[in-house]
Amino acid sequence: MKTEFFVDYNLYDTTAIEDGTPESTTNAAFADIDLLKKNPAAGVYATLEHNFFVLDGSREEFPDVSDNLAYFSTGQSGDTGEFSQWQSVTVQFTENHTSIGITLHFLEEYPLELKIEWYDLAGVKKAEATYYPDSLDYFCENQVEEYGKIVITFVETLPRHNVKLQYIEYGTTIRWGPDTITSGKLTNDTDPISDKIKTDKLTFDFVDKNEEFNIGNSSGLHKTFQKRQKMVPYEIVNGKQIPLGVFFLDSNSTTKNVSTLSAIDFKGMLSNTDFKEGRIYDGEKAGLIIDEIMNTAGISDYVVDDETYNTLLYGTLKIQTCQKALREVLFACGSTVNTAMRENLEIHKSNRMISEKIERSRKFSTTLKTDHYVSDINVKYTTWTLSDEISQITKGTYGVGLHTIQLSNPAENMTTNVGTIIRQRPYYVELQIDTDARSEVVISGQKYIGEELAVLSSIENIKSGEVRSTKTFTGTLLDYEAAQRVADSILDYYQLQQIIQTRHISRGEKAGDWTEVENTLVERGNFVACIESLSTDLVGGFIATAKYRGYYKLLSDYYFAGEIYAGEDVGII
Repeated sequence: MKTEFFVDYNLYDTTAIEDGTPESTTNAAFADIDLLKKNPAAGVYATLEHNFFVLDGSREEFPDVSDNLAYFSTGQSGDTGEFSQWQSVTVQFTENHTSIGITLHFLEEYPLELKIEWYDLAGVKKAEATYYPDSLDYFCENQVEEYGKIVITFVETLPRHNVKLQYIEYGTTIRWGPDTITSGKLTNDTDPISDKIKTDKLTFDFVDKNEEFNIGNSSGLHKTFQKRQKMVPYEIVNGKQIPLGVFFLDSNSTTKNVSTLSAIDFKGMLSNTDFKEGRIYDGEKAGLIIDEIMNTAGISDYVVDDETYNTLLYGTLKIQTCQKALREVLFACGSTVNTAMRENLEIHKSNRMISEKIERSRKFSTTLKTDHYVSDINVKYTTWTLSDEISQITKGTYGVGLHTIQLSNPAENMTTNVGTIIRQRPYYVELQIDTDARSEVVISGQKYIGEELAVLSSIENIKSGEVRSTKTFTGTLLDYEAAQRVADSILDYYQLQQIIQTRHISRGEKAGDWTEVENTLVERGNFVACIESLSTDLVGGFIATAKYRGYYKLLSDYYFAGEIYAGEDVGII
């Protein structure tokens, strides 16, 4: 089996598009300059440009008003291709940006010459460069740090043509492949009961021949690295290209001329932002809460199955990371989250449908052990009641300015003795104080009173030779029925005592997949197990080390008319 590994890295400034405001005094009235930030699919129109199209009826008549053209120059070049008045686009920013260059996306024809000028936020020119495009998607390379404005001037086109610019990106995509990558590892983890959300991680080393990414290079490309930059790793197995998921830069380092990049998936990105909008939930759909969490984390590429989305939740979410907040939702729903070999984050109800088989022919080693016996699962939860009394919520000394005061316990209808409450949520207050002197502030309101409860799920008759053992879990979005359902489900999962570890040639299995693992003893039954963790060597033959939890399939032979039929039962060893 032949394998190769490469990574496509989006080396773009991650906030420039959103922050930028495009402007132009040379844009046609029917075009919308703001669309430069959106890259809409444009129509195929007939335009009055020299030798531009064949009269075969394949093009639409140009509309009076278009909703899919971003920039269409008012001026048309002359017989020499030059403009009597240069056409230009300006993008103004409110914050500093850094990029390796600018990628311009043109429609149908590209200009022959253009100039880009970079300015800082104060209007001082930082750099200028001239380019001669040779493709519709053209990268204007020039690493500029901390710029606040760019001006793109179009100098020359084909004779009697307009400039049609549809999209601007601040950077480009670069590829590290087998010729430069020396090592690569992908770690993929899941918790089938969603007691924890585990981050998938990608790490790879590449030879940096020109020291462009060496941190010691003061003008190196490493200065364009940003935390939310996206990368997509691929494994090529026998000529088939397999995308391994979407990852985001977490850290980089350099040793001699070898650079190391470490990246995290969407689940890891959730841990970088706090969710502060939690409140008391009384039968709210899980999907609506997930939408709030994802919006806070800045993640739009996610899907939620209908069963999870429509699950009703009761309880609260305190101030915590978005990852921990999502854990509470998934724990209460009995759902899991996966990102491996996907372009997005996928949330769905847990199931035990077998999707893969790990054959003996793919395995290098198999290790088996029996996990500790669990007979009881205790799940704790809290119910909340709003007090009728007005009481002190918090007290402190604050000076002039806007203060965000976070609360450990939820409250409603809060007031202050000093300043003005600009915004209040159950777990925080935004307080504006205008007086110069520091003042003692007392926030009063109605407290939510919590009552801690618990449910127990138990095996009535434990296995012979075993003693009772209890595991305890806590959820904050549970009522009695949900807590009991969760406890029963966890107890059922822990009855799968067979812990399996294999080292095998990967065929694209993922953590969370239920698999049939062939027994090393040919005459015995196989195992059915869930992959809980998977570590894959991406340059050493796509070799994976997997850990599973599952059960042993009992194999019974039934003889009839000279044939053998396999009957399946479930046994725990």
